[in-house]
Amino acid sequence: MRILLDNTGKATGDTIRSRRMSIALALIVLSIAPCHAQNRDPTWRVVICSGILRDSEVGQAEARTMAGLSSFFADQLGLGREAVTIVCDSESQAFDANAVACTRENLKKTLVNLAAAVRPVDRFMLYYTGQANRADDTLRLNVRGPDIVHSELAQWLGAIEAKEKLVVLDCPCAGLAIKDLSDPNSIVVCSARGDQYDSPRFSDYFVPALLHWQPEADDDGRFSLLEVFQKTSRDLDAYYAQEKCYKSENALLEDDGDGVPSQQPWLFEQTGKDGARAAQFYFRQILATPPERGH
Repeated sequence: MRILLDNTGKATGDTIRSRRMSIALALIVLSIAPCHAQNRDPTWRVVICSGILRDSEVGQAEARTMAGLSSFFADQLGLGREAVTIVCDSESQAFDANAVACTRENLKKTLVNLAAAVRPVDRFMLYYTGQANRADDTLRLNVRGPDIVHSELAQWLGAIEAKEKLVVLDCPCAGLAIKDLSDPNSIVVCSARGDQYDSPRFSDYFVPALLHWQPEADDDGRFSLLEVFQKTSRDLDAYYAQEKCYKSENALLEDDGDGVPSQQPWLFEQTGKDGARAAQFYFRQILATPPERGH
């Protein structure tokens, strides 16, 4: 910039003001640009939640599920501690200084706070594993203190304006909640139909499928929610066949927003029903550093 001088050799007032304005504008641009770029980057926010513990066997299964999911999101997907919230029973093996004790009020507070922080560009996931019961047409998630009814859970989740939401309920009668949880931005996975009252084994197969996914020889190393769901369903079929016992759970997936789930969403190309969005929900897309092919 050329500076105009008066007859005494000093810079004129107009020149000084112009220079100050240019510097101020440059500082504003520099301060805004990084924030703007950062605000456009999608982030993942995950809530892993478990209900009240019924006995030691249930507690051990719940601890395996919580530990497996935490390892998957932290170690394989590279999410930081601030992106993953653990909400579990205060007597759970997973409960530590970073966890939130699972009560109705604490889960509500957690989701309300996330609703204020999550942006439309972000992605969100809630995974619930634990006890539940059916009272008429209401699913009640069993936590310490008052239960969480599925209609209020749907209300809390509905306030989260993420572009993609994945809700997984692994509990008896989970399918009862699908209609209220469904919306155009959500994929809902339930471990059992609304009329199946036994404790499901869904997480025993779903979580290992996430942790130990083996890509096909002709794919690019990515794996989708639909692939994990299909493997889980087939592994559950094999378990019940091997045990020669009645299959007391049928996993469901709903992703087209109509509130009607499918038990075989991998057939979406033939049925025109659920499965298309889950097929495009790639876990590998959010890896900080994608693993080498075959790893």
